[in-house]
Amino acid sequence: MKAILYRTYGGPAVLETADLPQPTPGPGQLLIRVRTTSVNPVDWKIASGKLRPLMFAKLPQVPGFDVAGEIVSVGPGVTGFSTGNRVHARLSGGVGAASAEYTLASPDVTSLMPDTMDFATAAGLPLAGMTALQGLRNVGGMPLSGATQRVLVLGASGGVGHLAVQIARAAGATVIGVCGTRNQALVSSLGAHEVIDYSQPDPYRSLAPCDIILDCVGNAPGPWLPRLTANGRFASVQPGPAVILRGLLNPLSSRKVSAVMLKSNAADLRTLDELTTSGKLRVVIDQRFPLANLKAAWERSISGRAVGKIIIDVSEPQ
Repeated sequence: MKAILYRTYGGPAVLETADLPQPTPGPGQLLIRVRTTSVNPVDWKIASGKLRPLMFAKLPQVPGFDVAGEIVSVGPGVTGFSTGNRVHARLSGGVGAASAEYTLASPDVTSLMPDTMDFATAAGLPLAGMTALQGLRNVGGMPLSGATQRVLVLGASGGVGHLAVQIARAAGATVIGVCGTRNQALVSSLGAHEVIDYSQPDPYRSLAPCDIILDCVGNAPGPWLPRLTANGRFASVQPGPAVILRGLLNPLSSRKVSAVMLKSNAADLRTLDELTTSGKLRVVIDQRFPLANLKAAWERSISGRAVGKIIIDVSEPQ
């Protein structure tokens, strides 16, 4: 099979095309023919070597976590899936292996694709969608229906942020999205009740306290704590040292700061699927690249200018 891999740590230039043996599913595994995958910042951050203390890549490494395609074969002991099923997943453990024509997935992180869902949407949902969902619900304490919180989404036009805006709106929350000037109309169309242009002078001067701040950019929490309600939650999907250190003080403060640590699971993926099929959630696609151009896709992600998700087309359905 064709795959993209890297043999040394570095930037997009370390990516290369390789011919690898097609994997064979073992007990409790699914072999998936990959139709589409997507780029997430964690992919190139792992490849850079900067995350080695947390996510060690055994080289050579095939990157990528999101996968959408069809089941080719089912390993011993697997139930609930059959050859030919259209599925999507956020690969669990390790550092991914989605940038290839075939990959292995565990059933507990794999969901059957709804009949009406296309492969691009299916590949764009798993990592970013579950991160948004778990950040709002698990860390922020927002219920998925009847929510009354005020939710501020920093980086509201990005891969995680644009899904978070929609999930919070569907739950009933009052949603404030923060983005640049060129993306204001998009964030408003996704359901934000208010859109703040961060490039304007003193953009937060009229912002009322929020119950949840979902930071999809990587901010230090300190400046944002005064903008939380007395029992508010600051949830970071790109936690730096400041988030970790401030989190240690949570027992001493009513305002909590926490990192969003994604836990892949099929149940949350099915929740996202239901929101999508009901018309409450859509994946905005920034650009699509063929697998051979993964290097250019990474460069686009690294630029920070992507709006929504970057999709990789691996193979065409027969």
